[in-house]
Amino acid sequence: MKLSKIHAILTAACLTACLAPAAFEAIHANAIYYAWTEAEDSDYIDDIRYDFFSDHVVVSHCEKGGDIVIPAEIEGLPVTDIFDGAFYSDTITSIVLPDSIKSLSSHMCSSSPNLRSVKLPANITSIPEHAFSDCRSLEEINIPSGVTEIGRFAFFGCTSLKKIDLPDGLLTLGDNCFCDCSLESVTIPKGVTELPNWCFGGNSFKELTIPETVKKIDGWAFHECYNLEKLTVLNPQCDIESRLDFVFGGGRRDENGELIEKRVPCTCYGYKGSTLEKLANESTAKSAGFTFVALDAEKTVSLGDPNGDGKINAVDASIILSNYARFSTSDEKPTADETASCDVNKDGKINAVDASTVLTYYAYCATNEAVAFEDFLKK
Repeated sequence: MKLSKIHAILTAACLTACLAPAAFEAIHANAIYYAWTEAEDSDYIDDIRYDFFSDHVVVSHCEKGGDIVIPAEIEGLPVTDIFDGAFYSDTITSIVLPDSIKSLSSHMCSSSPNLRSVKLPANITSIPEHAFSDCRSLEEINIPSGVTEIGRFAFFGCTSLKKIDLPDGLLTLGDNCFCDCSLESVTIPKGVTELPNWCFGGNSFKELTIPETVKKIDGWAFHECYNLEKLTVLNPQCDIESRLDFVFGGGRRDENGELIEKRVPCTCYGYKGSTLEKLANESTAKSAGFTFVALDAEKTVSLGDPNGDGKINAVDASIILSNYARFSTSDEKPTADETASCDVNKDGKINAVDASTVLTYYAYCATNEAVAFEDFLKK
């Protein structure tokens, strides 16, 4: 049965007075706003409240749990919008939205701990701020091809989200938009020109490529991405706003300031004279395990010298260790050049033994008369 506008106002007042503080904070603006709209009527259908206007219907509030499917139209009117906090719930597990929906709303699903999957409308162009923040069980969501903007904190704290496909037409990412998820990989579209603070912080990337169209990476964009082993930055003039050990790593410390989690070694691939090369060669980056390899270097592959700089030293040992970690934790196989330069003892494997041999040779040459690496191996 439909509610009159007066009844709607009273309902909003009751919500304001009776809701728990956390729930009220998520939807109070919604309730107040709706009380003063020109909605002609409201109706609860299958425990979901809809507000009726002259030419469309809006999803106002969902009290139903489990799997939610919103219809494309009700009583001949298209369902076109969602109010803020409409799906705030402890019991919703999935949501399917019709293509009649023109836009999403901020906080529409935020802090819904059991929400696992969402099907978004095909025609939306943005995902607003906090839309899915702290949806800790969210594992699957489609981002339609027409989306050009993902707002700040949109997927913050979605700790079960391991995979996301960003559309090619995406232009803007908000700060913290995918912070503290569990993403294992991401392809950054070429339309994106800036990666803001904490946009991908706290994820599980092992490899990351920043396209040449990205002009700026803010100081904490990938902070606490401890597993990053291979970083490629294709814009030689990309403005990287802080030290590499901040932007692409850092370390989590306990209450006494002691480091309790440390990043793995990371090989950085970029161009000679690039911003990346400069930062990778800073002492703080080196001590944190970053090494630089030039994409445009004229390399002559030789045993024990994987970066092709004509020297065999600790940098080469670090690259061998990084390759060892990469090959031992994935299905990726070494290239012919990698085998030729990294498999020092020629046992068909690239591992810590090869890195140790390079370090031993480096130490020997530092304290004795230098000898050719091949001659050293014969001793």
